[in-house]
Amino acid sequence: MSESHIKDEQSSITEEVVDLNKQESGLIAFFANNPVAANLLMGFIIIMGLLSYNSIQRQMFPNVEINFINVQATYPGAAPREIEESILIKIEESLKDITEIKESVSRSFRNGGRISLRIHQGEDLAKVLDKVKQRVDSIGTFPSGMEPIQVTQAEFQQDVIEMSLVGDLPLEQLKPIANQIENELLQLSNVSLANAQAPSDEIAIEVQPETLKQYNLTINDISAAIRRYSANFSAGQLRTDAGIIAVRVENQFYNGEEFRLIPVKIGENGGRVLLQDVAIIKDGFTEGERYFRYSGQNAIFIDVKATKSQDTIPVAESVKAYIAEKNKTLPQGLEIKILVDMTYYLNARLDMMLGNLMQGAILVALMLTLFLRFKLALWVMVGLPVCFLGAMMMMPVFGVTINILSLFAFIMVLGIVVDDAIVIGESSYSEIEKYGGGVNNVVRGAKRVATPATFGVLTTIAVFAPFTQSSGFKGSFFFNISMVVILCLVFSLIESKLILPAHIAQIKFSPLKKGGFRDRFNQAFFGFVNGTYRRFVERCVEYRWAVFAFFIAMLLVSIGLIQANYVRMVPNPKVPHDFPSVSIEMSETVSDQTTIDALKTIEKIILDVDQETIDEFGSGMIRDILAFNRGRTEARIVVPLVDEELRHYDTFELARRWRERIPEIAGMKSFSVQDDVNGGNDGGEFGYLIYGSDITTLNAAGRYLISLLQQENGLFDISSTIDPASKEIRMSLLAVADDLGLDMSNIARQVGLSFYGGEAQRVIRDGEEVKVMVRYPQLTRERFAELKYTMIKTPSGQEVMLGDVVELTEEPGISYIRREEGYRTVYVWGAIDEEVVEPNEVIEQIKENLLPQMKDAFPAVKTQLGGTIEEQQAQQDEQIMFFWAGMIMVFILLAVPLKSYGQPLIIMSVIPFSLTGAIWGHFFMGIDLSMMSTFGLIAAAGVVINDSLVMTDFINQRRKQGYDVKAAVLEAGCARFRAITLTSITTFAGVLPIMFETSLQASFVIPMAVALGFAVLYATLVTLVLVPCLYIILLDLNRPFSWIKRKITRQDSTEINSAPQGELAGK
Repeated sequence: MSESHIKDEQSSITEEVVDLNKQESGLIAFFANNPVAANLLMGFIIIMGLLSYNSIQRQMFPNVEINFINVQATYPGAAPREIEESILIKIEESLKDITEIKESVSRSFRNGGRISLRIHQGEDLAKVLDKVKQRVDSIGTFPSGMEPIQVTQAEFQQDVIEMSLVGDLPLEQLKPIANQIENELLQLSNVSLANAQAPSDEIAIEVQPETLKQYNLTINDISAAIRRYSANFSAGQLRTDAGIIAVRVENQFYNGEEFRLIPVKIGENGGRVLLQDVAIIKDGFTEGERYFRYSGQNAIFIDVKATKSQDTIPVAESVKAYIAEKNKTLPQGLEIKILVDMTYYLNARLDMMLGNLMQGAILVALMLTLFLRFKLALWVMVGLPVCFLGAMMMMPVFGVTINILSLFAFIMVLGIVVDDAIVIGESSYSEIEKYGGGVNNVVRGAKRVATPATFGVLTTIAVFAPFTQSSGFKGSFFFNISMVVILCLVFSLIESKLILPAHIAQIKFSPLKKGGFRDRFNQAFFGFVNGTYRRFVERCVEYRWAVFAFFIAMLLVSIGLIQANYVRMVPNPKVPHDFPSVSIEMSETVSDQTTIDALKTIEKIILDVDQETIDEFGSGMIRDILAFNRGRTEARIVVPLVDEELRHYDTFELARRWRERIPEIAGMKSFSVQDDVNGGNDGGEFGYLIYGSDITTLNAAGRYLISLLQQENGLFDISSTIDPASKEIRMSLLAVADDLGLDMSNIARQVGLSFYGGEAQRVIRDGEEVKVMVRYPQLTRERFAELKYTMIKTPSGQEVMLGDVVELTEEPGISYIRREEGYRTVYVWGAIDEEVVEPNEVIEQIKENLLPQMKDAFPAVKTQLGGTIEEQQAQQDEQIMFFWAGMIMVFILLAVPLKSYGQPLIIMSVIPFSLTGAIWGHFFMGIDLSMMSTFGLIAAAGVVINDSLVMTDFINQRRKQGYDVKAAVLEAGCARFRAITLTSITTFAGVLPIMFETSLQASFVIPMAVALGFAVLYATLVTLVLVPCLYIILLDLNRPFSWIKRKITRQDSTEINSAPQGELAGK
């Protein structure tokens, strides 16, 4: 564009006339003219924010809503099929029309079963719990031998401290001390949840079959004698002058020694047969082998948890003070050792985030001081504590706590909350430079950009608002980030519109010192803006379609990086664990000792790997190791690691070394290592549900799928709910049984009492419920050959051997049945090595290749995706929906102030282009795109929309003053260059420290920081170069439509003018 042409254009421009004497009015003017009101408002926000900060709950991660109800059934001696048919199916049928239930999973195993009910998000769990209890209680056809059904709500509890009572004493002697510690912990003022995981006690009365025969007794007779003589009875009460006196029999026995003298038979001559004459009485743990070891010593595990609303730090401090005191009084050789202190990691993570927050704030302050006058930069920076403490003041109202994610949200908005203040401050300062100081000029400058700045903040809020409705397991994560961002932005509006102008109006700006740093910087900066930048944009506008094509090409190249796997997409970044754990589950057919042997094998491998690490690096990775079995088939090892700076490699590498060394262990059903903080899901990272009616076909299909999955690269820890075939002994009546008056239920009951045992009574001892069991000795019960010699009593009192009245056959049986949504199912799950394969890619490959193979081999079964990845895919779909909802709200908020349908599209077009910056940022930093990255992109969308809106609004203002479109575009670019660059640089500077954070725990939030920082940097280029081009491109596209419109309008007017007068009058 020639110089003379510009002069001709400028001669036709209507210069803006400013009435310097006009008194500004409105809310901004009120606070600017009344600094006392502004300072009081600021003081109130700061004081209330500080009070809230000192009292607000601190957590590692936000509370997770656990919307589960569990139904537990216990039926001693029953087989899985019996549990399924006589209990669980009845419960399923009674609950199937409760609409609040999203899904139900039932599991049947020996001696009991349970149903897990997942409730729809947002439902009142207490009401649903009452409904479920009423339905279960209304079932009147449960077996008579089962215990009352327990219906409970799963509640979220925070881990605080895990510890062990360690010593060289046997477990039997450790247990009373551990119970005493548990009781003392619960007496601490702020501890409400403590649990010592010691084995349960039992009084076992073991009788030999031959002894029973000798004394003509049955197990029922012995149980009845115990109930008669070991009991407390009420014998009524006496009314006397002294009042009412109760008459009672106090004869309840509480330990094995006391039971010895119970008479089980009394002769006619008064002779007595005592219990000790016919039985061996054992008072100890329930049957089974136990293994509890803390770094090689006997131990009992004790954990302290906090309720959903408790602050964990004071709880941990109380517990640690108690441990220090208690260790002084414990017997020699005993010690309470802390296995895991969650607050140690919590404080370290929070300090890391606060450190990054401070570093970011300092960088933002430096950027502001570089571009703005020091006093102005100072008051803009005051906006940070005001916004943050204002958000802190309101966080408890919305149930948001201080945690890693809410602190990251503060880091994310570090540069964003000052954007508004920068735009207002810069505009007010420009007005002061032009017309001098004074409140009126400051208010006028603020008002000039108040509308676009306000709507810019509102659009950022609109982008985040839908995410406050996030559901699912990670819904609370997104709610925390979104809520903190929204609260900070609301207070940034208050600060920039009501408080900042009042402070700027009080500043006395001294003239710039000629030749000083500020003067030289301004000359260089504005020389670049009005020279190099203006000429470059002028050229870009001239070749606008080529520029547009270039940015499109860059976007396509970026998408190509993803397609070519240079930048991979994963659902969630993995965060290495500070205390990884190994969990194993053995099949139902193995013995206790086999489970312990497997546990010892894995424990030895872990210690061997650590010894190799010591040999290689000079020090190990493991601080302590706790190994213990849980029941007969489950075991766990917890391995707290040394401090992060002392580790030679990360937890994932350590877990890989463990896995490589684990041999094939007979009878092991599942093996999993929790090396990821976000892992530990019962359903695995991925899982497949196999439906069908025939359990044999389901098991075969499951084994076939496991064999296919084990051949896939990048999949490990493949496990399933399939149990190896177990054995059952079936009894069928012989004809002689009918002659003797025996039926199958009578025989089954007598055999059950003999081999499983009869429960004589239960006593409460030291707060624990202890069963008194009467049964044959263990060796007798273990021998199949002994079964046929069991004595059965007929209704007439005659005794016969079991083998004479029934036929015994050994057949394969079922040890575990899983049902979901009314169908029998098998669940196969595993973990994904994200270093080797992309999760979504491997799931797609399984869907396209492996599942069809399984369905060809087993056409009767159906499959469904499960596990963490299924939840993540649902979360991704929800995020996409929320993103589009946010975009619609943004469009409305832009269209209203701009009074245009087309211009909002120009502004919003920078959003897809900002994706280019985010992808290249991930590429340069060598990290994967994840669900966390999308949050960075959402925040970036808010920033770039703000910048584009400020630019577009300025172009519109200049056009109203009579500027030519191209001149208005160039003028807007130069006038808004400083504000746009500064908002982007401060946003980038705010997240810069977290991008280069070396702490492994920060890997959860680094993708958000990278996405936000690089997207905003690139979007600045888009705003300053592409938006001016797009504005004119929009006008180019309007020309054909305007030409058609003019033609139609002209044609209509010609027809009207040529029509006869009467015809027009008729019309």
